[in-house]
Amino acid sequence: MMLPKKRSFKSRLVLSYFLVVLLSFGLVAFFLDKKLEENSLHDLKASLVNQAALINSQISFKSTEKENRDYLWQLVKDLSQRISGRLTIIDTKGKVLADSEKSRFETEEMENHAMRPEMKAALAGRTGESIRYSATLKIDMLYVALPVKDNSSVAGAIRLALPMESVKRNLLAIRQAVFLGFLFALGLAFVFGSMLASGIIKPINKIIHASHRFSDGDFSRKIFYSSEDEIGELAKNLNKMAEDIENKVKEVNIQSQQLRAVFNSMIEGVIVLDNKARVVSVNHTVEAIFGVTKKETEGKLFLEGIRNNDIADEIKKVLEDAASVSKELALTWPVQKIFQVNISPIIDKGAIGGCLVVIHDITEIRRLETMRRDFVANVSHELKTPLTSIKGFIETLLGGALEDKDNSRHFLEIIQEHADRLNDLINDLLELSHIESREIRLDKEKTVLFDLVETVISGFGSQLNKKGIKVENSISRELIVWADKDKLGQVITNLLMNAVKFNKDSGFIKIYSEIIQDNQIKIVVEDSGLGIPAKDIPRIFERFYRVDKARSRQLGGTGLGLSIVKHIIELHSGAVGVESTEGLGSKFWFTLPV
Repeated sequence: MMLPKKRSFKSRLVLSYFLVVLLSFGLVAFFLDKKLEENSLHDLKASLVNQAALINSQISFKSTEKENRDYLWQLVKDLSQRISGRLTIIDTKGKVLADSEKSRFETEEMENHAMRPEMKAALAGRTGESIRYSATLKIDMLYVALPVKDNSSVAGAIRLALPMESVKRNLLAIRQAVFLGFLFALGLAFVFGSMLASGIIKPINKIIHASHRFSDGDFSRKIFYSSEDEIGELAKNLNKMAEDIENKVKEVNIQSQQLRAVFNSMIEGVIVLDNKARVVSVNHTVEAIFGVTKKETEGKLFLEGIRNNDIADEIKKVLEDAASVSKELALTWPVQKIFQVNISPIIDKGAIGGCLVVIHDITEIRRLETMRRDFVANVSHELKTPLTSIKGFIETLLGGALEDKDNSRHFLEIIQEHADRLNDLINDLLELSHIESREIRLDKEKTVLFDLVETVISGFGSQLNKKGIKVENSISRELIVWADKDKLGQVITNLLMNAVKFNKDSGFIKIYSEIIQDNQIKIVVEDSGLGIPAKDIPRIFERFYRVDKARSRQLGGTGLGLSIVKHIIELHSGAVGVESTEGLGSKFWFTLPV
């Protein structure tokens, strides 16, 4: 279906001028025509009355008598030619005595005229007049009748008649002149109306063009119109409005950018839903948590975009009850994490317009809480074991064993061993606490890794010989790193100590380096020992974490060595890791900037 074409304002304005002129001139022409017609008839009637009066003065009462009919007939014929009109004379009874348009015989046969309006008035002694269709001549005629008096009495009537064609011709000529003037006025109205409308429409078109730019968001160009009329005032108001809108748009854009930046930079996952549980927006954290994209989720129902029934159930409750919900949920898909989910209703004009879902990842918090509990338990256990042994042997000595010189010395050696273990544990705890506080100052210097490793290996000579373990140092002699030599030596010592402790007899240890990306070097300590079960690898660098607790204590150590390694390497802007297969040995590695 085609829409009707809109009529332009200019055409309507020109048409209005045209209609005003048409209506005004039409009314003027109508009343002028009526007035001219009335004046023409009045003048014609006055002329006929005057002519009839003159003719009436030439007709005597005696001429109406039958013996004077010849004279009357001849008089009618002569006078009608002079006035170019029809002349009729009747007696008091209405009988036609003479008629300029009829012969004598036809006159005798003419009908009685006593009841004709003009004749009726004339026989009554008044001047009569009438316009009507003449059945005799078959045209419209103007009739004027005067009484013929004999002293004071009416002896008959005289009537003059003129055809209306002359009047109509005069009126037609006048009407033609008026019509031509009317057409000329309409033409002028159209021309001047078009010119005037163009002058009005031109600034309006400028305003329309500018408003289109404003609607498209371009507020840089203003409307230039210097006139002080209403259109000028409109242009000024539009310019002011555009300036205000531009400022508001800039302000809204800045606020929108700020909100978008805050929204997308939040570490919490944020989901905005409408009252039908359709996703309005999600931030990058939600995309990362659930492995989805904005395109996949926005505009869809929550379960269509993010398939998690636990959160969907809570959203349903909030939309139904309009009450906030805060709940801790353990998600198993797409990631196995613990989240604190807070859902709040969005109230719009007293009704629920949707809800806001904030998902906070508390997995690390819970993990740290678990580590803290484990740490407290492990520290307590690590301290309690040597203290219990020390207390037991002291009680034994105080109970009389002190006098037994052979056993008392053995008991004191055991007490000393446990005291040394406590001292090592406390020293490692203090060292780890000092490192974790990040208040430690690294004394970095150029360090030749090969020489440092050789120095550390030389300190394990007796232990290596005792278990028959061979150590291979494959680090390049030219490899130099910028590091704290003492701290780096502690790292290599702890890694080498573990490689010796948990290695098998006649095993091997390899220490080598690899160049990796971003100007980083990777140092690997590989052993042929027991290996680490896959389930224990993620926690191997935690404090006091032991794969085989009974064997670890039997071999000595505090359980803090790998944790110290991790923190020292992180202070050097490096990273640590392990690759291991149970029963096939392990590869502990760390990276350093070259």
